[in-house]
Amino acid sequence: MNERKQMVVKYAHQLFIEKGYQATSIQDILDYSGISKGTFYNYFSSKSELLKAVFLTSQEKLEKERNELLIGQNLADIEIFIKQSELQMHSNKNNKIFFLYEEVMISNDTELKNFITHAKFRHIHWLSKRFLDIFGADKKPYILDCAIIYSGMMHQTIHFNALAKEPDFNPTEIIRYCVDRIKSIFEDVSKSNAQLLEPDVIKQWLPECFHTQQDFHTALLHSANDLKR
Repeated sequence: MNERKQMVVKYAHQLFIEKGYQATSIQDILDYSGISKGTFYNYFSSKSELLKAVFLTSQEKLEKERNELLIGQNLADIEIFIKQSELQMHSNKNNKIFFLYEEVMISNDTELKNFITHAKFRHIHWLSKRFLDIFGADKKPYILDCAIIYSGMMHQTIHFNALAKEPDFNPTEIIRYCVDRIKSIFEDVSKSNAQLLEPDVIKQWLPECFHTQQDFHTALLHSANDLKR
C-alpha cells in the first residue's frame, strides 16, 4: 500500500472513530484527507472497502507485534501469551475495533458482516495455534472448543467489567483470570474426553490460512524455538 493510500486509511479510521462509520460520508473522507473523488475511487471501490482496509491495517500491525513477542522465547510460556493478549486488548481499545464491529453488525451490509465473521474465525485460529503451543499436542482434540470458549469468556468478561469498574478497569487482571479458567477447562475436558468440534473444522472456515506464507513464518518460529531449547 503506497504512502498516500495509507494516509487515507489513517484519516478515515479517525473519522470512523469520531463520527461513527455510518455517519461518515465519502465527502467527509475526501475533505479530511484532502484527496479528490477520483483518487478515492482509484484506491477503494466503496466506503465498505475502505473500512476493510482499516481493519486489515490494524490487524497486520497487531500480528507483527504479536509475532515479535515470540522471537527467542519459549512458545509454551503462558506469560508470553498473556503479553500477546494484553497487546491485542490495547490495540482493540485504541483502534475502537469492537465499536466498529458493532456498527457493521447492525448494518445491512452482508459483505461487511461476512468480513467480520471471517476476522473472528482468524482470531479463533490464532488462539488454537497458541493453545497447541502452550498445552501440547495431547490436548489437540480440545483446542478449537477451548479457543471458542476462551474468546467468548474474554469478550463478555471485558464488557461487563468495563461497565462495572470504569475507570478502574484492569485488563491484565481479566486476562489472567480467563487464562486460569481455561487451564482448568483444558484439564477437565481432557480427563473426560469431552469434545464438541474437531480441530480441523477450522480448515473449512479458513482454507486460505493453511499452506500460506504466514503459516511458513509461524513454522519457522516454532523450529527456531525448538532449536534454541
